[in-house]
Amino acid sequence: MENATKELAILKQQVPKAVAAATALKIKTAQDMIKATDILGKIKSVGKMVRERMEAPVKIAYKAYKDVKTEQDKVFGSFVRGCDEAESIVKGKMIEYQDIEVAKAEKKKDQIEKKVEDGKMSFEKAADKIIEATPQKNVTTDSGAVQFRTVKEVVIEDESKLPREYLIPDMAKIKKVALAGVDIPGVKVIDKRVVAGITH
Repeated sequence: MENATKELAILKQQVPKAVAAATALKIKTAQDMIKATDILGKIKSVGKMVRERMEAPVKIAYKAYKDVKTEQDKVFGSFVRGCDEAESIVKGKMIEYQDIEVAKAEKKKDQIEKKVEDGKMSFEKAADKIIEATPQKNVTTDSGAVQFRTVKEVVIEDESKLPREYLIPDMAKIKKVALAGVDIPGVKVIDKRVVAGITH
């Protein structure tokens, strides 16, 4: 704890100094470039110290988390997967049954509407009959409850017909292939100057 407090005290001094030195820096000669390289090296050293100090407890916590998760998966993983599989099977069967009931209700509704059109049934009676034929959307028991809802799902039927604005380039793949020397229409490789600081 004492070491951590000392490190923080050092960083509170060093980081503002690094920012001040970077702000005051003017590069107009080769000698200034040497000075800038020296400043950059020091800034990178301070930055490395900050990151290491910041990430150390996170790495320890993450390793502990991974160890616990691995151990828990060994003990409970197969049970969790079994419960998920059983739940999926039951839900599938419920949806299958509900789909059949909805289809029956639609057929019955058409028959009722036909009777109303032919004058064989009143609107009031037809409304009651349609409500009776409609499958229940909620089922409740002592151990749980389910609710049937209709959700919209988007499915790509033909990727080749998608407008260009919905296609996202895979930049990682494009970069890898282009840098390997392969020509890709619409892509060019350019040289961009960057400063790569080297720490000792």
